[in-house]
Amino acid sequence: MSLLNRAFEIEGIPSVMTTWRDGVARIAQAPRVTFTKLPRGATIGAPHDTAQKRRILEATFELFNQPAPIKPVILDETMDEA
Repeated sequence: MSLLNRAFEIEGIPSVMTTWRDGVARIAQAPRVTFTKLPRGATIGAPHDTAQKRRILEATFELFNQPAPIKPVILDETMDEA
């Protein structure tokens, strides 16, 4: 996904992503990215936690207001392990 984001930006199409795999996105130099500390499969929030999902998506979409590339944004979102 990170490489696609870069390709879109090169073509003038703004892109943004959120991920839990910060290493891959950093190596690929994604132009706008948020990282969460959430487990795989719950990148945008815990199941049924609509407030958390909204916070993550709003923070991610907010990156469209900044010219790319920008430094990755680390979101302080966690999920209780059951």
